[in-house]
Order: sequence, then structure tokens, then C-alpha cells
Amino acid sequence: MLSITHIIVTLFLIQVLTLDRNDAFVALLFGVFIDLDHLFGLVKYTHLNGVASIFDFHSLMNPGGQWKSMLHLPIAAAIVTPLSFAFRLGIPLLFWGVHLLMDFVEQNYLGNFSGVEAGLLLFSGLGLVTLRYGRFILSNDAPSWGIYLRQEVAEVRSLLRPNPKTAF
Repeated sequence: MLSITHIIVTLFLIQVLTLDRNDAFVALLFGVFIDLDHLFGLVKYTHLNGVASIFDFHSLMNPGGQWKSMLHLPIAAAIVTPLSFAFRLGIPLLFWGVHLLMDFVEQNYLGNFSGVEAGLLLFSGLGLVTLRYGRFILSNDAPSWGIYLRQEVAEVRSLLRPNPKTAF
């Protein structure tokens, strides 16, 4: 559930900060997609513990799990901070920090699938919809939920459709 919470919180913060498409990509990269490193760590974890260990949920969720990479440790600030300064963006550092903070609080205080995490997910999701719908109302003469939902679906489709300008 934390992965979904990472996505929704990151999307909410992108809306709050009104980031453009390029900055939003960087935010998603450091706020959500750094979890893709778990897939690489899972190979090592499987090698050390056997294939059956993948189905042992308690072992996988161990805070000291071997499937985590350096990007999930505070030492990664030595990589992320210079990147932020080099690109003159605080976005990588901000979204990486939020990601790590959420992971830390879940692992050390809340546990997996906690009510507080569900509340954060609900609050962020409602905030995201409220911000998006509020901007929709301001930019349309006759706003309605139906038109808003169609616009959101069309926007998601356009994001998933390949851009002919960038195709190889």
C-alpha cells in the first residue's frame, strides 16, 4: 500500500507546487520510481534466501531487508544533494526526502498497512482531486463532474500515448 501512497502523495505535491511536465517527471523519478531499485535488490535477496523467500511476507518487510539499495539510506543524500544543486532544482532532494520520510515512519512507527497510512492516502487523494477540480472550474465556463472526468481520462491517455516527436 505504501507504493500507492508514494504515487498519490507525489502527484499531490506536484499539483501543490504547480510543477511543469519536466519537473513533474523529476519529482516522480525521485518520489516514486526510486522504488524500482527493489527489483534489482530482490535478485540478490532471492540468491541469498532462496526463491521461496519471495513469498515470506514478514521476511520481505523486514526494515533491514537485503532487497533495498543505497538509494533508501540517508547516505544517498551524498548523491541526491549534488544532483539537486547541479541541476539548480530542489525537486530531487525534496521528493527523495519525502519518500524516505514516509518509508522511515512506516517501518519504525506505524507498521505495514496502518490506519495512519490509509488516512494519508485518503487525505492526499482528496487533496489531489480537489486541486485538480478547482483548477478545472476556474478554466471552464460550464464545469461539471462529467466533463471533468472526461478531461482527466483524456489527459491520462495522452500521457500514456507515445509522443511522435520523441519516437525513434
